[in-house]
Amino acid sequence: MWLAVTTLFGLAGTIVGLLPVIMVWGGFRAGTVPLGTALLTMVPYCSLMLCPLIAWWMLMRRQYKLALIIASPPIVMWSASVLINAVR
Repeated sequence: MWLAVTTLFGLAGTIVGLLPVIMVWGGFRAGTVPLGTALLTMVPYCSLMLCPLIAWWMLMRRQYKLALIIASPPIVMWSASVLINAVR
């Protein structure tokens, strides 16, 4: 069960982290987004994509609760954005 939940968190975190990076990178390449703004946007999202990898490492070390905690920021961020869009 821990493996399934962490895998779902990891997949959601990868999608959440990857989409803004792709959009900002496309804007930078098109010339609509300056380099500083692109880096300020991409660095936090790229760091969120590390959460699933670190969580898998924790799973291999049999630290299941810590793996869930590490994998949860991307899914919490995704859930909050869905909730905020629903409230609007």
